[in-house]
Amino acid sequence: MKKNLIKKDFPETQIKILRLLFKREYQQKELQRKLKTTGSNLHYHLNRLEDLGLIQRITLQQVGNVKINNILLNSTARQQVRQILGYEIKNFTLITGYGVLKEGYKVPDRVFKLLKEKRYPISKIICFTSPDAEAKRKEKQESEKLIEIHKTFSYNYEDYRNLGSKFFKEVESIISKEMKNADIILDLTPLSKLYTLKLLELSNKYLIPSVYCAMDEKKNYRLYSLSKMKIEGEIKLFD
Repeated sequence: MKKNLIKKDFPETQIKILRLLFKREYQQKELQRKLKTTGSNLHYHLNRLEDLGLIQRITLQQVGNVKINNILLNSTARQQVRQILGYEIKNFTLITGYGVLKEGYKVPDRVFKLLKEKRYPISKIICFTSPDAEAKRKEKQESEKLIEIHKTFSYNYEDYRNLGSKFFKEVESIISKEMKNADIILDLTPLSKLYTLKLLELSNKYLIPSVYCAMDEKKNYRLYSLSKMKIEGEIKLFD
């Protein structure tokens, strides 16, 4: 993958392709129609972006010499593509959540506090939760001086435990949309085990930093960095 690429290194068609793929994957024919170009012209531009390591082509089906290809960003190049497109943001958005049981509504506050102690510049907090947990947090907001949540996505709690639910159908597009405007940190602590595994999957796919909040032997809360289905150790100072 070539580094130090800037927007001026690319013709307009390749910039358009990167903008489209930054939001979601496309089948090659669909991308051709979206760009209103010929198959050979698109093939030329995709070859260059693929050679630079910015995109991937995955063959879904082949009949003879005809291929049905899915076109997507190379997940390891997402940060670089953001820089090329001018989307780079210096502050972080924390994507976390909270539940209704006991003091589960305080999870965003704990994680935010621990990240701030490690000097992470968090400027926005987005939460996944359930309607009853959202109501409980609002009830406690003023008396316990809870931090401001900038955006909330509320689903029934059962949705976080059902892979066919609305939450699991929508979560990737929600996170992908937020990645366009900010650097993301995913908190894997709240809600269900399936929630944790799904966010860890997205963390690995898009190379997003992820953390998990847990107690140590002295019952102090610590933040642990996770990747590739394993615990990497306590999160380090932001540098």
